[in-house]
Amino acid sequence: MEAPSADSSGGDRYRSHLAGDGEKNTVWRHGAPPTYDVVNALFEAERTQEWPAGSLEEVVQNAIKTWEMELSHKARLSDFKSVSPGRFSLSVNGGRARGGEETLAMGSYNALLDTALLASTGAYDAAAETFESSHDLFRSAFPRGFAWEVLKVYSGPPVIAFKFRHWGHKEGPYKGHAATGEKVEFHGVAVLKVDEQLRAEDVEVYYDPGELLSGLLKGPKVASSEEDSSEVALAERLSDAATVSASGADPPTQTCPFLSSGKPHQ
Repeated sequence: MEAPSADSSGGDRYRSHLAGDGEKNTVWRHGAPPTYDVVNALFEAERTQEWPAGSLEEVVQNAIKTWEMELSHKARLSDFKSVSPGRFSLSVNGGRARGGEETLAMGSYNALLDTALLASTGAYDAAAETFESSHDLFRSAFPRGFAWEVLKVYSGPPVIAFKFRHWGHKEGPYKGHAATGEKVEFHGVAVLKVDEQLRAEDVEVYYDPGELLSGLLKGPKVASSEEDSSEVALAERLSDAATVSASGADPPTQTCPFLSSGKPHQ
């Protein structure tokens, strides 16, 4: 199992298919390839694992970072090099599998957070967000980016199972909740089916959205209306539920709807 050639990295240590002849006809969403210097610095400063060059863990980690880059910054699925043409699908927490074109149109944040339960609480409404607005929302909350790392790989290709960590520092606002400067992170597991060229065919992601949203909904917010008061109370319940989930203790009678439901990526 070999890592992709460095000649397409454009100088990025963790992502491929950013530059070179293979990208000369690529349509970039913002007109040019992205740069990841800021989030790479966060990743290198705060990662918990530093995998040996060429290891399975490093190859999987870089493959996912490349896929996320393409999903966020390439405007056409035909320009993707990290997925198997016509065979890609993504499902989250056992939900409906979405094909490549649908996932590209809605964006990674909407795909990960698309559930009626989240929308009903006001924590996140994927139907009300576009690709652009969802990325703006998280870019504002995490000015230094949203870093990602592989914690453990349980099996090698063609079916790769792994555990991951996603984190950032809430140094900007989120839905009216002020910056806290605190680290916001969540953990999850994924099962990735790949072809012989290590291109993704099927991706299944499992995680607890309460871990992520409890941190995002922290921060002072003036409760000037009944709706605002409900959002402040929601943030408190999410925080309590995430703490209980992390401790392994029995949950209180009134649990967070995200955690009790079993359903819900810079």
